[in-house]
Amino acid sequence: MKRSGNNVWWLRSAVLFAAICGGRVAVGDARGPFASHPPTRPLPRPSGRPLGEGPAFFVDAAAGDDRADGSKSHPWKTLAHSITRLRTGDTLCLRGGTYYEHVVVSRSGTIARPITIRGYPGELVVIDGGLREFFDEPAAAWTPCPDGAPGEFQSSKTYPDLGGGVDETNVLGNFGDSMLPLQGYRFRGDLESDNPYWNVGNEIGGDAGVYCGPGVWYDPASGRIHARLAHTRLAGLGNDNYRGETDPRKLPLVIAGHRGGSPLAIDGARHVRLQDLVLRGSRVATLAIHDAAHVELDGLTIYGGSTAVEVRDTVNLRVLHTACRGIAAPWTFRGSLKYRAIEARIFSASGWLPTGADNRDFELAYSEFTDCVDGVFIGNVRGVRFHHNLLDNVSDDGIFLTATTGFDGTTHGGDAHIYQNVLSRCLTTFAFGVGHGRQKTVATGKQMGAGVHVYRNVFDFRRPVMYYWPTGPDAPQEISSYGRVASDHGSPAWEPMRIYHNTIIAGEPPRYDYGTSGLAGAMGHGTQKRVFNNIVHQLHGLPGQTMPDPATDFNGDGNVHWSVSDGPGFQGDWNSKFRRSAAFEATRARYKPGWTAHDQFRDPKFVRFDGDWRAACDLRLAPDSPAIDAGVELPGWPDAALGADAGAPDAGAIPSGAAVWRVGVGGRLNASGGAAESGDMPTDPRRAFPLGEELARPAPAVKPALVLEGYPAFDSPLVQFALRRRGAPVTSIERTWLDPREFSKFHVVVIDGSFARAKIEPNKFNADELARLRSFLEDGGTLVLMRERTDLFATPEGRDFLAEIVGPAAREPAAELELRKPDHPWVSHLAPRAPHAWLNAKAASVLQMSRAENIIGTAAGATTLCRAPVGKGQLIYIGWSIAASLPNGRQPSALEQEVQYEEQFQILDRVIASLYPDSAR
Repeated sequence: MKRSGNNVWWLRSAVLFAAICGGRVAVGDARGPFASHPPTRPLPRPSGRPLGEGPAFFVDAAAGDDRADGSKSHPWKTLAHSITRLRTGDTLCLRGGTYYEHVVVSRSGTIARPITIRGYPGELVVIDGGLREFFDEPAAAWTPCPDGAPGEFQSSKTYPDLGGGVDETNVLGNFGDSMLPLQGYRFRGDLESDNPYWNVGNEIGGDAGVYCGPGVWYDPASGRIHARLAHTRLAGLGNDNYRGETDPRKLPLVIAGHRGGSPLAIDGARHVRLQDLVLRGSRVATLAIHDAAHVELDGLTIYGGSTAVEVRDTVNLRVLHTACRGIAAPWTFRGSLKYRAIEARIFSASGWLPTGADNRDFELAYSEFTDCVDGVFIGNVRGVRFHHNLLDNVSDDGIFLTATTGFDGTTHGGDAHIYQNVLSRCLTTFAFGVGHGRQKTVATGKQMGAGVHVYRNVFDFRRPVMYYWPTGPDAPQEISSYGRVASDHGSPAWEPMRIYHNTIIAGEPPRYDYGTSGLAGAMGHGTQKRVFNNIVHQLHGLPGQTMPDPATDFNGDGNVHWSVSDGPGFQGDWNSKFRRSAAFEATRARYKPGWTAHDQFRDPKFVRFDGDWRAACDLRLAPDSPAIDAGVELPGWPDAALGADAGAPDAGAIPSGAAVWRVGVGGRLNASGGAAESGDMPTDPRRAFPLGEELARPAPAVKPALVLEGYPAFDSPLVQFALRRRGAPVTSIERTWLDPREFSKFHVVVIDGSFARAKIEPNKFNADELARLRSFLEDGGTLVLMRERTDLFATPEGRDFLAEIVGPAAREPAAELELRKPDHPWVSHLAPRAPHAWLNAKAASVLQMSRAENIIGTAAGATTLCRAPVGKGQLIYIGWSIAASLPNGRQPSALEQEVQYEEQFQILDRVIASLYPDSAR
């Protein structure tokens, strides 16, 4: 965004930021108060939010004492101590300063009395997970690197336990004055390179190096951190080149490694509010929210590591007036991060693997998500309201929307409403893909989520995206890649979409699409798309005229198209070819007027428009705009401007005469993306997901489950998914032997994967451990052994133990497996006489038994699914890999494959349901 001439937010912010950072912001001649580079985003400022009612405690990193009582006059010193003292309804108030800590919040409040952690009114509070010496004492923290490139420094100290591995980005950082990101280098050759051009290809590593801008690199061999702040020199970057201080001893840096994890984590907490805090200094997620409910972030500034905010297994999250910044500096290209550092995200609430307790009910409002290779991943969240936000400068996927299929065959995500946002400078604003996940094949195509409503947004693609990187001095130097509305990876099915009442400033015409890229493409696999009442304002070339096949579930009408470059001289009827075609007539069978019947190719006549991204626009409609009353009625469709549009619907995002909505932190920008004028600003919008009785109920108090993983443990994700679906807390431990005396803490212990292949010692139960295991079972515990895990009993004592439980082994010739107990609740869903291809003795690992309950096996006693009672508890054996038949990734699946897999998963799901019969999420 262009900084207006009378806007001095950056200067005021720098002074305030310097005040809480010890006054260590250097002043440069041409850079104002910044020794590095002027910030491209507002720096955080103190909030004047008054203290609320209720008990309040205080913490002061500079003057506190953890032996004090936490009162205002006798504050505590550390967050780690203070948070453990909080109770329902308490407020923890942080006095201004920097807290170098890694803090986990696990305390819970209630609906009426939440726990609040906030900054003190008028004081700026920073929680920093980084290495403080690089910020507090930079002159002593660095020494010139004796064998390095010009301008290369190394840390004075060694950090042998920083974490990470070879050829991995192990450290990330920011300039301490401007908070612009440093490149987190994977390879020293890139850090030391003098090559500014992308002539290295998209390979990871290799002998060729490319300098990606000021950055840091960690050498696991020596334990030292290296820094090089050399200038960048690409003509196409212009003033976005780095021209600041090159000696790290002369300016503060925020630097963090793997060690310590997130500066702030919310784990297992309920009804928690964070207010008016700055979070920074992370190599991983800066704020991690796991297994939580009713969490509110209000007034935060979060500088990302691998992501700014990571959310997993959380219900009812509200993000308000919060700035989430990624790791892209003004000189950072997509390739700099994707291939030479980290393919980071800004806000990550979707993973490829479903968990069984997947996120739901999110509201993200009046916030900013900026500057990264990937943006906001919300595809697997069920119920999202994303509104009045700024999404800007994302060089790959802006908002990732694919809702992948769960292990139980259902699709969790969707019901997303994306409205009244400014979406700018994104390579692919709405992105779709499967990755390592799955889209289920159903009779009508691919199974998708609950759909996406996209309305009343402004898409501004005037400014190029940092995608094209000049390949050499003779290549074009201008950055020339423009954003698009939507695209995909690997041709998955797109989520059902309603795209209406948006204003789209498009950079380049699409090759094969209607209007602009993403409006009518990807109509295969049974998806649905509706495109009504949008303005497509094309900067270069004509808008697209390629319509989908009339047989697809598409409909589009009431859109106003225009070309800035070609429109004024265009002769004829822009879309007449389609309207005269048989395809147009075919569309009238389901939409009486026919697709595009009311479309226009006319200048929408904004109040003020300029194709130069540096110039401010006013995208309201002029009084004589042909977009006024040009749309078609959409009765019953959600619309944030309902009642503000007099007469017939206007095309575009901002109805004629309606109040201009605002976006970003504090509503600092207007709907056109420029600086908002002063005036009233709704600071507390209506909660999209009210806290009802159902959501307010506490989670059932059930004893947790333990999953122990050897190698390979392919079925472990399925087991954990089934457990979490039943509301069971799950602890997963990888490649670590656990003494059975620890089993008593759990209701169920599941073991999957070979400990011997994982090179874990011990990898078999000894006599003492067998005694403890017996106690666990007899006291009511359940041990579930997955395929081949009878190897844990491969000692004389172990074999005797197992034989005592399941009976002595019977010898028999090879026989086909069958349903021995077809009416058993674990397998009653299976047709007894139908063929089940997965009932294959060659693929199974059978357990020979003579006394256990043989549910799937042979008449002579070989079993691949059995249950053996032991005192109050039981041993369960599942002797084949359910995951082996799981359709996944980009491999297309068939209906028959899905049926075969789901038959097997239902067995696992029913086993788990029998262990947690009264629990459900």
